[in-house]
Amino acid sequence: MTITLSPKARKLVNDRLKSGRYGSPEEVVLAGLASLSRQEELGGFAPGELERLVAEGERSIDREGTAAADDVFAALRERARAARRDNGRGSSPKARTGRK
Repeated sequence: MTITLSPKARKLVNDRLKSGRYGSPEEVVLAGLASLSRQEELGGFAPGELERLVAEGERSIDREGTAAADDVFAALRERARAARRDNGRGSSPKARTGRK
């Protein structure tokens, strides 16, 4: 496959090559595609949104501290149990469907 890049895109690729972090234009394109895949897998955050959210979380930690993982997971398990109760589901598929 051959692709044609705009002058702006060519400059971006060349800048990355000059940095020494990439050995070829193909490596730059592959890194860009990998980054795009990660972004899509993370829920399609707008550019800069994930970084903003992480910074917000770090500020929250500075202000309020952190919670013990055991406490967080216990609270999550309780929320899941409550959600199952609220949805009228039992603990097994048979209980949920009423089938034997």
